[in-house]
Amino acid sequence: MFLNISKSFLIWALAILFAATLWSLDGTIIRPNFYEFPAINIVFLEHLFWAILLSPFLFWGWNRIRSMWKKSFASMLWVSFFWGLVGTLMITEAYFAAFRWETTFATVIILQKLQPFFALFLAAIILKERLSKWFYAWALIAIFSGYMIAYGSLGKDIFSLNIFHSAAFYAFVAAFAFGSSTVFGKDLVSHLGFRVSTALRFTCTTILAGIAVFFLSDFWAIQALTVFHWQLLVLITFTSGAGALFLYYFWLKKITASNATIFELAWPLSGIFFDWYFNGNILNTTQIIFSCILLVSFFMIIEEHKKK
Repeated sequence: MFLNISKSFLIWALAILFAATLWSLDGTIIRPNFYEFPAINIVFLEHLFWAILLSPFLFWGWNRIRSMWKKSFASMLWVSFFWGLVGTLMITEAYFAAFRWETTFATVIILQKLQPFFALFLAAIILKERLSKWFYAWALIAIFSGYMIAYGSLGKDIFSLNIFHSAAFYAFVAAFAFGSSTVFGKDLVSHLGFRVSTALRFTCTTILAGIAVFFLSDFWAIQALTVFHWQLLVLITFTSGAGALFLYYFWLKKITASNATIFELAWPLSGIFFDWYFNGNILNTTQIIFSCILLVSFFMIIEEHKKK
């Protein structure tokens, strides 16, 4: 059945899955090492590194930026503020709270997985993406599987989660920020290309984060960062940071925002794997079953795209 799938589309899908896996590695293994520092300072530094790294693309695409449509300009502001600043800051705060045992990582994962609902809803409204009923059926199956993978070993009732808990609230806001930015990022890439879009997004977010640090935090707290922390920041830059987003934006131009946000559900799947590999936590029966279902839903979405 899958032999007739477009090879190019399969590559695009795998690229999105790989980028989501890098973000999972960041959140579960790397980022928690900074929990003793103000989250906004970490967000500013990582975006500053990315902005410097990608700055040549701003000069290369300056003419396109100057002639950018009003709609694209609004998309750039939305993505820079919500994905770059708000989303990254909120999910970082949520991870820090989980690492300090104020909540569990599962709570953060569950609420952050509301992201596809925002993305699918906005993709239909803003981008006019009209996909088949089967696509949305498999999308719901994939989303539900992501939830089950996340809290399948905890014995927790999703309805018992307290949204007013600080970490839960951070994760909820991050879900909206990332989900909506998938849609606006698609619009931005369509007009500016993935290179210029990525560089512009990081530059604008760096400026916004710098303003936030000036008014809300102590910039000189970075003096307490050790050599190990600086090495981790460089690692983030080339993996889950600029590296993953550069890859993500490149293929987002080739794929619908609705498909992209479903493939991002590789986050819980890879997160469970990292938890097993680094922490020795083994998947239970529920998680294994729904991991398989999640993989099947990915393939069925690809198959549905082939029919379309």
